[in-house]
Amino acid sequence: MFFKKMLCLTALTCLTVSASVLAAAPQAPEISAQSAYVMDADTGAQLYAKNADERAYPGSTTKVMTAVVGIELGKAQGKMDQPLKITNDVYNIESDASVLGIDPGDQITLKNAMTGMMTVSGCDAAVAVAETVTPSQADFVAKMNEKAAALGCTHTHFTNPHGLPDSDHYSTARDMATIAAYGMKMPEFRDMVDHSEYDMPYINGGSKHCTSTNQFLSSGFPGANGVKTGTTRAGGPCLITSATQNGRTVIASIMNSDDRYGDAQKLMTYGFAVLNDENSQPANNTRTVEPEENVYILRQAPAGQTLTDIKEKQKQAAELAAKAQAATTAPTAEAIATAKASAAKTAAAVKTSTAKSTQPYVPFSPAA
Repeated sequence: MFFKKMLCLTALTCLTVSASVLAAAPQAPEISAQSAYVMDADTGAQLYAKNADERAYPGSTTKVMTAVVGIELGKAQGKMDQPLKITNDVYNIESDASVLGIDPGDQITLKNAMTGMMTVSGCDAAVAVAETVTPSQADFVAKMNEKAAALGCTHTHFTNPHGLPDSDHYSTARDMATIAAYGMKMPEFRDMVDHSEYDMPYINGGSKHCTSTNQFLSSGFPGANGVKTGTTRAGGPCLITSATQNGRTVIASIMNSDDRYGDAQKLMTYGFAVLNDENSQPANNTRTVEPEENVYILRQAPAGQTLTDIKEKQKQAAELAAKAQAATTAPTAEAIATAKASAAKTAAAVKTSTAKSTQPYVPFSPAA
């Protein structure tokens, strides 16, 4: 009888410890973003998801794909260090769009122009990049969509290289994170997005000073090294961030957030915490939202700002509670109370991690 009681108490002790470990696992943060996705860029593993597959306007985060395609075609054609082709098409963009400020006749290499494009979010540079590596913008956009499909981005469709308003131009938090993670594996891409300031040189002398629109790079977050901002009125402020710590890279994609840099700090901190915690489970707050009628409108904005598993935790909590109940025939009342309290604490932690954002949002819908 003594040994039976000791075995029960030992089991309860292990149960309590297990519940404490689960409760101490990193808790998914509350964010204002309508949708977000955090991933391990090295393995592709999901670390956090909130409405990750909900269609959204990516705005100027589109230029992440523009740079990826521009680099791959530019290298294949031996044009990275050749002059950028600049036509009058660079003037055919929205008047309030962010621009690099290039003109026909300017002598800039393709590589340096793309770096300037990613720094200040230059829509004019995106047009020139497209026309340098393909016969037309339409041909370049086709390459963008081919690349998205090749990367498994099934909820993405591009209609232009810069992200300015179009009802058929859309993506998701998950897809944009996937594209950014692919880009961050390219040395040329990393060099283009890993700086707060950049002096873009002209081939015939002189330079243009560029300041990054991505404030995350200068936020002090450890290992911050990319990648891109984007803002539209309908799509809201968007941001894709990257950081590398101890050889591990985390990517966070944020759509429609009133506090995108605050959300970035929370999500990136959480992402690295999950990587460093063997007992943590990825959070998945994905839900489906029916679209409403709305029109995609470019917002007047500073340069560059143009256009999981909670069920498993619940299951574990339920199992802990069941084991505590089953053990009530042998242990002391105090031990039983401790086990039940631990299970309740775990359930409360799960409830907290599933809290939904109350951020007002106008869902994606094609323009009327």
